[in-house]
Amino acid sequence: MTQETIKVEGMSCMHCQLRVKKAVEAVEGVQRADVNLQTKQVTIDFEEGKENLEKVKATIRETGYEPV
Repeated sequence: MTQETIKVEGMSCMHCQLRVKKAVEAVEGVQRADVNLQTKQVTIDFEEGKENLEKVKATIRETGYEPV
């Protein structure tokens, strides 16, 4: 398992947090996403060999938020 953390701008409430979590966890290769509203970070656990951080960032953008 590989873990990556990215900062996400634009999240301001629990609804935002849940929306980002659901979207990221739907990306192929993502086992789990932990979204922290206070730090505005998403920690992603990828299946070994299926890391696709660019796809995760694109998915976050499509959801309406900005990965940094």
